[in-house]
Amino acid sequence: MKIINSNHMKFILHKKHIPYLIITVFSLLFFFMGIANHYFFRTVTYDYGNYNFAFWDYSHFRISSIPTYPGNFLQDHFSFTLMYFTPVYWLINWLTGTYTLIIIQYSLITIAAWFTWKFIMLKTDNFWLGAGVLVYYFVLLGRFTSFSCDVNIAVISSCFVPVFLYSFEREKYLAAFAILILSLFSRENMPLWFISIFIVLIIRHHKDKRAVLLSVAGIAVSLIYFILLFKIFIPSVETDENQYTLFNYSALGADPGEAFMFMIKNPIETIKLFFVNHLDDPALDGVKAEFYIVYLVSGGIVLLLRPQYLIWFIPVVAHKVLNDHFVRWGISTYYSIEVVTLLPLAVFLTLSSLKSRILQNGLTLIIIIATISMTLYKLESKNVEIPWTMNPAKEKFYTKEFYQSPLKVRKTHKILNSIPQDAIVSASDHLLPHLAQRQFIYLFPDVKDAEYIVFSVFDNYFMYSHMKNEKQRNKYLSSPDWEIIAKEFPVFLLKKKKISMPNENKNVNTPAIRTDTIYCNYENVDSVNNLVYFNDSTPAVHAKKIVSDVTRSGSAGLLLDPQNPYGTTVKFEDAEQLEYIYATVWYRSTADHANIVVSCGPQFHYLNNIPENETSDGWKRLELGFWVPRHLDLNNLSLYLWNSGNEPVYFDDFQIVKRYKN
Repeated sequence: MKIINSNHMKFILHKKHIPYLIITVFSLLFFFMGIANHYFFRTVTYDYGNYNFAFWDYSHFRISSIPTYPGNFLQDHFSFTLMYFTPVYWLINWLTGTYTLIIIQYSLITIAAWFTWKFIMLKTDNFWLGAGVLVYYFVLLGRFTSFSCDVNIAVISSCFVPVFLYSFEREKYLAAFAILILSLFSRENMPLWFISIFIVLIIRHHKDKRAVLLSVAGIAVSLIYFILLFKIFIPSVETDENQYTLFNYSALGADPGEAFMFMIKNPIETIKLFFVNHLDDPALDGVKAEFYIVYLVSGGIVLLLRPQYLIWFIPVVAHKVLNDHFVRWGISTYYSIEVVTLLPLAVFLTLSSLKSRILQNGLTLIIIIATISMTLYKLESKNVEIPWTMNPAKEKFYTKEFYQSPLKVRKTHKILNSIPQDAIVSASDHLLPHLAQRQFIYLFPDVKDAEYIVFSVFDNYFMYSHMKNEKQRNKYLSSPDWEIIAKEFPVFLLKKKKISMPNENKNVNTPAIRTDTIYCNYENVDSVNNLVYFNDSTPAVHAKKIVSDVTRSGSAGLLLDPQNPYGTTVKFEDAEQLEYIYATVWYRSTADHANIVVSCGPQFHYLNNIPENETSDGWKRLELGFWVPRHLDLNNLSLYLWNSGNEPVYFDDFQIVKRYKN
């Protein structure tokens, strides 16, 4: 009789709990990250505000225009995904509010992880392969970069695939068919993806006649739906104003039909497009290569042992790297989500086919270490080909920045909760997602018939310049038709005034506003220190940059050229007392490369290079207004002039108006 050591028995009894522990820890982490990003006002109108609006709209049996698009959600994405979950709205949304879609998405990610583990355990009795695939599933870079997009139908629809594959492998074909239909209706690229999935299933089950026939039928269903989608369904929801705009593959053709014929006639050129930069910008040369390197190092290299699994990735990689939008080529946001969904299955199916258990376990450990290392390395923006596409505040839960917000979080939530649920609202980018579950809402500065306006003064609509946003905010803050009913800097809540009698409010006293103006015409020169000063003795610029041949007023002006492109930085010793700063300067140049810039570290940086007006002798006026950021270290607050071009720029009459707190 074999005697089992008690410690060994204890290990056996507890080893089975490891997969549950892994999936619980990572699922809680992902739920926490998604909820925290929304709570700290890092979710944005594109896409989470639109998604919340459409989700509320569908749940109330409506199909309305979304806040940022003249048409409805189906005209932007022909997807029924959000409709699937309308029962969840009525079950839990009363409690979870605008967090519901986050909960749905990360529940589905957890479910997909579970079925990925189950699938691998069908193919091996190696416990550590199962535990390894779970860790690997959650630590791939694309899992973390997808947090920058909040909630997306690409993330949700990808979760159906592991469930489908497990159902098919267990010969639960009816369940697999139902999931196939849900998947096809979930997003436009799913039919092509499923064609490649069925091809791999044919290879895997080539001896099983029933599985092969069902896979061929699956290919036929997917292909027919794809044709119907682009020939009938999408055109049926298009209007003259709202055309389908997501087919952006100019290197292949104007539509899927042209693209298909191009690939058939030009196979070598098509393969080349997978690897080369097909846009006219040399700065993008390394973006596609970065994507391949990241996921080859993160385990993808082992697929060379079983090349049939590479077929899974052909349509999803083509969807990425052949697109005209270079951001899609790389590793940022959700644009690798299909890859990181199937890579765990492909990699660990390959490992399970190796005969040596020692080799299986060794490669599992190496792959997980390499993947974690690559993920941590690439989550640092400085290590990415296009750094600005990364969003560290939303992706790096292990940094201090993740737990901070430029807003007073609790008080801002209180302000938003004070807005009636049935009110028509105009809200700025990071506030709109919290208010989107209503019948009418607009993205500020679009106001229309809104009854309430709420914005953060640091929350610019990205389609407009900072100064255009600033002017719109100031327009409503100073309008007699609107009143400020709540303020928790930098957030303002305004309410539309009712029509009042002519003499109403005539005795209302408004507090005096204290301002101070400093001015530099570049003529106050200290010849000893070689400095030019503002009228209050604040240093303006080094005297070597002063010229006398091109001036707007007086006998001196400032020259910035490619050799000396920056004017001296203006610091504000009284910054803690300031509320608002408004700066203007005049410039003259043959090209418009003059900039007035404010900076207070990497989180606060605005510039304006669009002139307001021009005199007959060619002088143009720049302006820049901004609220002083109270959540940052104001010792870093600085204002300066900059020539961003190759031609000389002459500046004169630099003025800064400082408004103090009441």
